[in-house]
Amino acid sequence: MSRRVLWTLPLLFVALCSVNLHAQARFAIYGTGGGEKSGLPNDDWHAAGTFGFYYGLFHFTPIDLSVDARGDLSGNIKSGFLGPRVAVKLPIIPIKPYGEFIFGVSTYNRPVDNDFAYRYVLGLDTTILPHIDWRVADFSYALNTSANGTHAKTLSSGLVIRF
Repeated sequence: MSRRVLWTLPLLFVALCSVNLHAQARFAIYGTGGGEKSGLPNDDWHAAGTFGFYYGLFHFTPIDLSVDARGDLSGNIKSGFLGPRVAVKLPIIPIKPYGEFIFGVSTYNRPVDNDFAYRYVLGLDTTILPHIDWRVADFSYALNTSANGTHAKTLSSGLVIRF
């Protein structure tokens, strides 16, 4: 084997490995804007925002398992949640549907109330630039453990930056 081939083999190996580095981004931050209906009596939809981050734990092609931490702000509700996130990267279509089952605390302004809550989250992301995704839709449905029995619903859209 010639010396030239011996020098090119490591370079070829590094080049082949680096092709997949962007797909293995493990940390991402996101922000969305949309609306939320608190479920309180006589309360309509309000402007709402969600911000957070997720960190990839395991990658089994095409499934990614992550942990997500998010905060929600709207007219009457402020909440923080943490829990598992499962995303599926479809092989042909450049979209990534995901689902979450997250736990946390919600604070209501009317009446002032702090509740343990959990949320189901379903969403759809698509890559628009190498490290930027458009969060096409993020829908969440919250169930609170308090006696007021509210079921907040949130629908939003935004951006995800992957590192």
